[in-house]
Amino acid sequence: MVSRNKLLSAIVLLALALALSTFVLALAEEWQQLVVYTRSITIHALAVSSNNSGAVINITITAMKPGTGYVYVASSPLPTAESGTFLSSSQIAALVATYLANQPFNEYNFLINVEPTTLEIGGPSASGYMTVAMWALITNHTLSPDVTMTGMILPDGSIGPVGGLPTKIKAAAQEGYEVVLIPYGQQIYQTSSGQVIDLISYGKSLGVDVIPVMDVRQAIYYFTGVNMSIPSIPAKALKTQVYVNVTKFLWMRIYDRIVSTGAINSTDPNVSRYVNEAINYANQGMYYTAASLGFQALINYYQDELQNYTTPQLENLLNQLNNELQYYEDVLQRYNVTTANIDIVIGIYDRIFDAKQSLSAVSQDLASNDISDAISNLAYAKARIETLGDWLAVLNAIKGGAPISESYLEELTSMYLVYAQSITEYTLSLSSAVGASSLLQNMNSITQEVQEAQNNYQRGLYSLALAQSLDVISSNDAMLHILFTPVINGQVSTQYLVNITDYVEKLAVFNTYEAENGCNLFPMLAISYIDFGNYYLARYNSTGNINDLAAALQLYELAASYSQALYELASSTNSCGTTFTVSSIVPISINSTANATLNIASNQPINYNAVPLAVGIALIALAAGIAVFSIKSLKTTTLKP
Repeated sequence: MVSRNKLLSAIVLLALALALSTFVLALAEEWQQLVVYTRSITIHALAVSSNNSGAVINITITAMKPGTGYVYVASSPLPTAESGTFLSSSQIAALVATYLANQPFNEYNFLINVEPTTLEIGGPSASGYMTVAMWALITNHTLSPDVTMTGMILPDGSIGPVGGLPTKIKAAAQEGYEVVLIPYGQQIYQTSSGQVIDLISYGKSLGVDVIPVMDVRQAIYYFTGVNMSIPSIPAKALKTQVYVNVTKFLWMRIYDRIVSTGAINSTDPNVSRYVNEAINYANQGMYYTAASLGFQALINYYQDELQNYTTPQLENLLNQLNNELQYYEDVLQRYNVTTANIDIVIGIYDRIFDAKQSLSAVSQDLASNDISDAISNLAYAKARIETLGDWLAVLNAIKGGAPISESYLEELTSMYLVYAQSITEYTLSLSSAVGASSLLQNMNSITQEVQEAQNNYQRGLYSLALAQSLDVISSNDAMLHILFTPVINGQVSTQYLVNITDYVEKLAVFNTYEAENGCNLFPMLAISYIDFGNYYLARYNSTGNINDLAAALQLYELAASYSQALYELASSTNSCGTTFTVSSIVPISINSTANATLNIASNQPINYNAVPLAVGIALIALAAGIAVFSIKSLKTTTLKP
């Protein structure tokens, strides 16, 4: 018995020894992999101390390959200015750096060691500099020791505004730097006391050249001499026949609905104006813009129609729309997400959520007997849900692409969600600091969307959470630019916003072109946002209304962020170049599954005057909501704050 127990013990010990040796070998192998590539660089970031004086602190960044896309920050204490945006902006810095280096972000890990200090780094103000450093590590470039920088990195690669610039420039001069890069637009700087400082002249008085930069590419040039300027690509180069066919289909579905409901004959100027504009843009081949304007016409028309409804009728319509919305949500969850269709999947989820928000608001409005708001929200939800089927029809037509694992989508969404949370708090803190009460009031919808994105992420709705995170980030980007628009002698300098908008439009076109041609993706939403942004920019050039300019800016920001996220997703899963096709689009209906294919291949102009205006045109489907960028923008045609 004793010998048997000894034998069993020996077997157990042998098994443990084998397991331990296997673990050690595996660990050794993993360690061996980690040291395939490792480089470090120390940058000298500009900071503001607790007594508001400037300082320069050391940040050492180490890049390791292979990696998993993580960024680790070490400091004592941790830099927590502006609610931890240093941490999240470090991750975005890695994302942008690998994108610019044409490398998958999840092939690297970055270690960031901040010199132990009690200084506040100013939230994300070092992240632009860190992006340059990460890019230099990956591409094996050295940085000029005569240059330093401050500015926050935004997901589209642009450099966002920061605070404390005069004291930072002074600190840089005292340390012997010759060039200080700052965010474009902040060269005319207004302090908290109201003093206006020309930072370029101020820098010259201290012996340094202060140079404003819009984009991290420009910063890379001053640090390394490498020219990464964005090439000029005409927006029309993005409009492939596939895009034209899909958007023409969406427009024709909207147009059929305008005709069959009688909206085309409406005498309400809020309806007829949008109908006429929509037809005009459709005749120019701008089908997405036409569909968006036609969608707004439907909302206004339904709002007029619902004025005649009794409260019980409104409640019945609410219940009907809730049932239809649930149907579409159930159908969408059965689709497999691929690199070819994720753009459309994200778009549909976003529209479903918009409709849910509106229907929830209708319930609250009816409970409080606020019939006017109930009608407004119900009209929007009705138009939105009526058009969901068209987006599903487009989704059905897309075949191919590489499957996207849920774990990877979760990882990418988590990164953007954390940044969305942090940049929102950063915008709130800056708005409060400069006393921008109007912007603070408008931040409510953004903070609500952040919370909703968190909830959807927890529910596993990663595509929706990603869409909401990108929307939040883009909204904050636009608001930060508006917040820091120079005010000279009480007059807002709109030239800054014009230049920023033009630049972001160029960036959006380039990012989208890269996703479409460099990675063989179908960035339909990004192309559409550029298309609709051009509409608002043309309106601004005609009317001078700054709300139109701000709307164009946000749409371009959305396009730049969406296309870059799609590119990152595909390149990081080695899926660039995967083929896909878009077949003929068959309209979808809740009540009918056998529908004729709508022929959308023809490029012949449509004779709208010859289309019968009488009731009787049969709509086959409940169809897709056309993406304008928010519920609020649809109702007011101004920028969502």
